[in-house]
Amino acid sequence: MKVVLFKNTVESQEFFSFELAKCFDMLGHDIFIYDCADPISSKKKLDRFIDPPDTVFLSFNFNGMINDPLLCGSDGKDPVFLKETGIPIINIVVDHPYYYHKEFKNIPEKYIQISIDENHARYMERFFPEIDASRVLYLGGTQLVPYESGVYEKGMGIRKTSSLDLLPFEKRIDDIIFCGNYMHPEYFLKFLKGCEKTVVDFYMELYEDLKENSRMPLEDLAIKKIKSEFGDEADDPYLRDCLENMIFLDLMVRHHFRGRAIAALADSGFKITVYGAGYDELSCRHPENIKIMGNVDSISCLKAIANSRVSLNVMPWFKKGGHDRVYNTCLNGALCLSDPSEALTEQFSDMEDISFFDISDMESLTEKYDKLLSDPGKMKDIAMAGYEYASKHHSWYHRALELEKIMKEALGKD
Repeated sequence: MKVVLFKNTVESQEFFSFELAKCFDMLGHDIFIYDCADPISSKKKLDRFIDPPDTVFLSFNFNGMINDPLLCGSDGKDPVFLKETGIPIINIVVDHPYYYHKEFKNIPEKYIQISIDENHARYMERFFPEIDASRVLYLGGTQLVPYESGVYEKGMGIRKTSSLDLLPFEKRIDDIIFCGNYMHPEYFLKFLKGCEKTVVDFYMELYEDLKENSRMPLEDLAIKKIKSEFGDEADDPYLRDCLENMIFLDLMVRHHFRGRAIAALADSGFKITVYGAGYDELSCRHPENIKIMGNVDSISCLKAIANSRVSLNVMPWFKKGGHDRVYNTCLNGALCLSDPSEALTEQFSDMEDISFFDISDMESLTEKYDKLLSDPGKMKDIAMAGYEYASKHHSWYHRALELEKIMKEALGKD
């Protein structure tokens, strides 16, 4: 097969694409990386590369379908190249579908959407049943091998790794880190500017409901609240339009809990190193316990994890999905301290190959971390068990094998 991926997109999506490119190359497929920052040159090369009956696009968050002057229509929303060539596209959507209602209006005929959470696929089935979006595949993880991670050159392959490549647990620099940006939840209130008080009150009540019901997806709580106020008038088209306007609530609640988790550790006297922007805005009693490293790229995050004993994960509002931060942590030999999702509790066992805490009870986080620190041997054993499990099931190579099946199916090669 010929596989087209994309670079110079969102940094993390480019990183995922490069990791998959190496895997597909090793599996014997021809790879072309379309440079979104140089469409004129890339389009010429793409035209020479493709053989439509044997070519598939693999995209994250609609790359190749939107905002490209040569692959899309003049409005940037119509994927004319894919429609004209009939090349199928596998689009991995790494956010909740309510971020992309507008993009769903111009889907090419041969379009397959992959979600990273079971609830996202359920949402698509209910509100966009005409779209092929039933498949779920979690993001993968990367074991850091500096000269092989985050770049792609034809034929470079992937070196087989093992626990021997990990920095020994005792030599790691940080006790606990977190990788990810932070924004104060109040920042997102700007999206309510100009709204009537009743509308603002509705959204703020829903925000409080989300904080009190941290195991429930936003759409479930929102639909329940909307129907309680509007009854039968709130049919699915109406609900779909409402949910599209609630993206800011998703961001508010995820940053609320992200900030609370880091503040809870710092205020309990634990030193934590954070990699990401915005932590100068975090309110806590003991900011001196937070070492802020600033915004960094994917490789820098992997290096940080590979030099830490514990890596904190606060899930995005995914209640039935996995996340690359978990698998990256395990594959780089740190212990993953995370709130659970249904997927994670099926994959891992608490205090065997991961450590779970209750996101609604920050004392459970600080108590669990204190318990881990009191037994370094146990902490190392959990981390190594997590490594062994993730290395067998959750690398990007494992995801590439699943994607290969889906691409063959899209080309009718089964």
